Amino acid sequence: MSDTTHRVRNIFIGSHALTDGFRLIGFETLTDPDEQRLDQLLSELQREKQRALLIIEHSVSQITSKLLEQIRKEGGRIILSEIPSLYDPDNFQSDLDAQLKKLTGG
Repeated sequence: MSDTTHRVRNIFIGSHALTDGFRLIGFETLTDPDEQRLDQLLSELQREKQRALLIIEHSVSQITSKLLEQIRKEGGRIILSEIPSLYDPDNFQSDLDAQLKKLTGG
């Protein structure tokens, strides 16, 4: 087996304020993407069957992207994690929050 078989791309997608920090620790970054740029990256990951850890800023999760929704539901090769905005950390609601509220009746 070659090393490329197990290669995982670490990618941060979000605001300029946070991309600098993630770039410093070795992440690829996509700064302030629109739907087209986001879908282009996600399509590439799927088409090439690449493994990836995507860390996205909460504001990116608000972009209407069918591919982002598909990746959320699939799991597997592409792992998706969401972090709050640097400028609005108190306004962070993840999909997990909504699921927990349904389960607990909250």
